[in-house]
Amino acid sequence: MAIVREYGKPDVFVTMTCNPTWEEIEEKIPESNQSAQDRPDVVARVWQQKLAELLKDLDEGVLGRVMARIYVVEFQKRGLPHAHILVILADEDKPR
Repeated sequence: MAIVREYGKPDVFVTMTCNPTWEEIEEKIPESNQSAQDRPDVVARVWQQKLAELLKDLDEGVLGRVMARIYVVEFQKRGLPHAHILVILADEDKPR
């Protein structure tokens, strides 16, 4: 609420979901009967890198100048993470 009071209502809602078949995950799991669920260390490492890359892209203005953003990471029943991201854009970049 403090962010909304300061910057206004969010303009963009982004959901990023971890894909257990991302190439970076599959490369790190040997050709065996293991899956992404068996290697949470690999999933967590790749997830953090991809989330950081998305947040960097947002901060660099891929959708417009970002005035504020906030995100939360949750875990699905399968154990895979996903993030919900709220973005508040500068007035000149708000969708019309």
